[in-house]
Amino acid sequence: MDERQDAGAGAVEVKLEARPERVLIRQGGGHRHVDYVVRVSAAPREQKRRRPALALALVLDRSGSMSGDKLATAKQAALALLERLEERDQVAVVVYDSHIDTIQPTAPATGQVKAAVRAALKGVHARASTALYDGWLTGCRAIAEDRAAGEQSRSARCLLLTDGLANMGPTDPEQIAAQAAGIRENAGISTSTFGIGANYDEHLLGPMAVADGGQFHHLRSVRDMAVTFAGELSELLAVAAGQVRLELQVEPALNVDLVSDYWVSAGAERGQLAVAVGDLCSGEERHIVVRLGFPRRDERDGWPVRARLVWSAGGAEQAGDWLETRFRYAGKQECDAERRDAAAMHWVGLHHVERAKREATERSRRGDLSGARDVLHGVARCVVGYAKDDSALHAALDELEEVQREVTDAPVSAMYAKEMRYRTQRSSRGQRDHRADDPEE
Repeated sequence: MDERQDAGAGAVEVKLEARPERVLIRQGGGHRHVDYVVRVSAAPREQKRRRPALALALVLDRSGSMSGDKLATAKQAALALLERLEERDQVAVVVYDSHIDTIQPTAPATGQVKAAVRAALKGVHARASTALYDGWLTGCRAIAEDRAAGEQSRSARCLLLTDGLANMGPTDPEQIAAQAAGIRENAGISTSTFGIGANYDEHLLGPMAVADGGQFHHLRSVRDMAVTFAGELSELLAVAAGQVRLELQVEPALNVDLVSDYWVSAGAERGQLAVAVGDLCSGEERHIVVRLGFPRRDERDGWPVRARLVWSAGGAEQAGDWLETRFRYAGKQECDAERRDAAAMHWVGLHHVERAKREATERSRRGDLSGARDVLHGVARCVVGYAKDDSALHAALDELEEVQREVTDAPVSAMYAKEMRYRTQRSSRGQRDHRADDPEE
């Protein structure tokens, strides 16, 4: 286990634990999972941490489909969020349709700036198409200038709200997600995405938030908007370790499959991978499940897999010590005798179930009902083999049966697909649901 302390941030400890399901490998090769547990310890109650200053960009869709309650509520939610900022925070506000307007360049969140934003939003009306990419990029660039000026200690995030499809400028989800990852890696800016209604693209907003280390929020109605904005800001104000990433060093011959829903990118060195975990609050815990594929044994006796955490605190990057997990080849009898780690398999099973539900839903949406059934059956067969007396895994198996009834009779609706994307992504990433209890308008 690795522990590091940031004395300037209320003695917060960032810890990493590696839990392999098993460490023995058959002579013919095979697969093993590792549950990487990331924890940020809670500071003692008597210690008061000064919350980090923020650099926040609000990017609001004003395209024609946002007319009426959607745009009105978006304005109200943005203003409510703005009121909670302090003068040491920086804020920028961008609105977009076919054109991009920066109605508030990056500035301290003073009373004068808040009043100016309030006045400017009154003149914002729904119109035209959706240049989502350009609107988002404008917001990121606005607060990137603040960080380039030396204000690295601020937590920087772009909040992007839309109800429609990106239909102007770049629209390819993979291209935009890769761009988001680059902005996070190079400028230290994360993005959280808020999709409202049934017509936005969850295959864009979901991966975009994952790549950028933020959160994806599916808003079922305007009632979800204000509370979700407020919940997002509350977590930002409580960040203890920013831009956390899990670095892995593996031999190039190993196959690495990230089961949990995080963005992984190749490092500068061969065999080095970086998993974007995002900003974490005091007392928060995340589980990152990795599946490793080992080749048939040759002259090598075993395989080391190394991992460490890197994060930002007080404007400086910190890194924990490397942890090594060593896997070795063994005979059939010895491999059969090795017991799985029950705590690791708990999270392995849960995250495989979440991925299966997401994939089956996407197949159903495309009309591939038999493919959806096959995905769910395959994961269920595996999980039932090690669920034993784990009540959470048995509950997850029951959920798979419920999902099968929904996704295999007929293609699922757009709202069902978005809700499933949101739930599985949130569960896999250990994030909270900030939405209203009653979604009805």
